Amino acid sequence: MMLTAIVGVAAFVVGLIIGLVVLGWWLAPVQYTDAGPQHLSDVYKVQYVQMVADSFVLTGNIEQAKERMSKLGDGADAAMELALKNTSGVDNLRVSQLATVMGATAPTPGEPTATPGGGGATGGGSLLQTLLPICAAGVLVVLLIGGGAFVYFRFLAIPKGKGPARAKPEVTQGTMATRVETPADITAVAGPEPVTTFKTTYMLGNDLFDESFSIDDQAGDFLGECGVGIGETIGVGDPKKVAAFEVWLFDKNDIRTVTKVLMSEHAFGDEGLKSKLAAKGEPVLAASGRAVEMETATLKVVARVVDMQYGSGALPPNSFFQQLTLEISAWKKAEG
Repeated sequence: MMLTAIVGVAAFVVGLIIGLVVLGWWLAPVQYTDAGPQHLSDVYKVQYVQMVADSFVLTGNIEQAKERMSKLGDGADAAMELALKNTSGVDNLRVSQLATVMGATAPTPGEPTATPGGGGATGGGSLLQTLLPICAAGVLVVLLIGGGAFVYFRFLAIPKGKGPARAKPEVTQGTMATRVETPADITAVAGPEPVTTFKTTYMLGNDLFDESFSIDDQAGDFLGECGVGIGETIGVGDPKKVAAFEVWLFDKNDIRTVTKVLMSEHAFGDEGLKSKLAAKGEPVLAASGRAVEMETATLKVVARVVDMQYGSGALPPNSFFQQLTLEISAWKKAEG
């Protein structure tokens, strides 16, 4: 009896391997054709919404944006909510602008997000209830055999202590953004009485560098936001080697988000990379003391490079930043 059970389980496992791995994954794998955006997984639907939002911000074509979002079918609203929840900084602002023209609203904190394909009524009948435990047992056997082989060859077959040790790189993290007084040379160019001025510093190793600042008038009313984040990296490995930063301005009274791209000397001289980043905003060569101006319907922002240093190593000279300090000053434009 025991021998019969063992033979049955072994036959099932072999059949599972042949049917799933050999036939299903190798000889005759499933091939998808003519799939549309509505068939994407949630992760790629978020990326699709971001691409639609980027295109809308650049062109301002509302009809085109609505037509592209309609390709998500009934899952368009759910994809928009996922994109609003899973983006930050300038990407979140662009998705918010797209949501505004699409008539969508940001999800309330704590509200569950609908997942396409989730939930539904139970069913399947007695046959399904019978097969599920058998399949689960077979998968468990495969996992146990595979797990045992992995543990043996990965740990037991290698003498203890002989594996290479991987040291963590010691890097300095970037500083937090702080509010400062507006420099006199900036006010001389842009005019008196700025709304506010911020100062922020990036240091090599701060791979999550993404600063945003709220712009409020003297009465405390919200006018918009501005900020700076990583725009492009170069090379591989940790920490990331930043070759360009995105400096952006959002005005609540303007549907556009204005973006300028501060690029390293090497990146600015690379026509291919420069053309790629031009889709995000006007490319600007970063240099100490250089000021970048951005204007919207009611706001004006000047971002000045206070200090910067290039990193060194195997990458081309002057290709990535070791450190960059920016002063960002915002003005409310005169009405009329």
